Amino acid sequence: MQKPDGLNDAIADIVDAHGGYLAALAHGTAEVAEPDYIACIPARNESVRVAACLEALDRVFGPTLRVVLLVNDTVDETADIAVATAGRLRCAVTVVSMRWLGAIGSAPRARALAFALAGLLAPRARLFSTDADTNVLPGLREAYDTAFAAGFDMVCGRIGFIAEEAARLPPSDPRRDATIRTYRDASRHVAALICPDPDNPWPHHGNIGGANFAMTARAYQIAGPLPITPFGEDRALRRRFEASGLRISYANEPRVETSCRLDSATEGGLSAELKRNRIEADPLADEALEPPAALLRRLRLRSLVEREPDRARVRARLVAFGLPESRASELTVLRPRSMAWYHAETELRCLERRRLRVSDLARCLPSLIRLRDLFEKAPPGSRGDRAG
Repeated sequence: MQKPDGLNDAIADIVDAHGGYLAALAHGTAEVAEPDYIACIPARNESVRVAACLEALDRVFGPTLRVVLLVNDTVDETADIAVATAGRLRCAVTVVSMRWLGAIGSAPRARALAFALAGLLAPRARLFSTDADTNVLPGLREAYDTAFAAGFDMVCGRIGFIAEEAARLPPSDPRRDATIRTYRDASRHVAALICPDPDNPWPHHGNIGGANFAMTARAYQIAGPLPITPFGEDRALRRRFEASGLRISYANEPRVETSCRLDSATEGGLSAELKRNRIEADPLADEALEPPAALLRRLRLRSLVEREPDRARVRARLVAFGLPESRASELTVLRPRSMAWYHAETELRCLERRRLRVSDLARCLPSLIRLRDLFEKAPPGSRGDRAG
């Protein structure tokens, strides 16, 4: 279906502003005047999986959904298959085919462009982030509805693997997998003990992934746009939500299943991690994982910046950790205090992360477990959560 030239021109302008050019544009036959959600889906060479993705969305959301599918730098039939599939769906689908100028294309850039187009196509709808190789599961929309009704600004759901693909994966080292899983859980547990989040009491999954999170349009206007990073753009956006004092829920009920193929070209994504853990003797670990001493330093300083009533003490500690006195004074009085922490964490060189390997995790894990147990047994008032 053709749309008014004004809308098509506006889409072309947004693509141009993001560093690309519009190659083709198609709209499905369904119309949804005021969608509750708009699914934002970057797609690159996903002809095998895109139809299943759209069909699953239609089963779960039906006519409450609009979809913007950003087909970028693609050489297969993704767009044609998506358009053909859209013709038999109840949800409204817009297929934007574009190419990046100057080889700047990336998954984060494509997702950011999809969010920008969502603001044009459905400015009041909740933005739902997913991928073209991902299938939403029954109950997802209802779970999101419940969380947003409770006042959350961002909801991060669960991400599993498509069972048929998972069964074909080469085996990984079970001891290595257990080390990674235990280290991640223990790190999150320590964080929950030192910097407890009343919206997400421990245990919680603590994960955000581009395949399954949603946010209100208002919250994205406050905390956005999506940062353009080499990878981990979803985590970078979450940091901005936290800094802005917005409420985040790590919910178990909204679930998707995503591809676990090893041939994806996305840098730093799930496919790259799965491949590393199967072919490398000592692969790099998740960039969020750090040695126990570094984790403790980060969490204690965060607690100090965000909670300490004696702001002169906060200023002194920021200077001691390396901030110039003038900058430390600015951050000491900045509101919300979560924004002060966002800038302090970004600017302090002593908090720069050093990427660990799995062998480092195995070496550090006993110390991390001892740290977790120490804080878990201590009374809340003696956990050092105001220590610098």
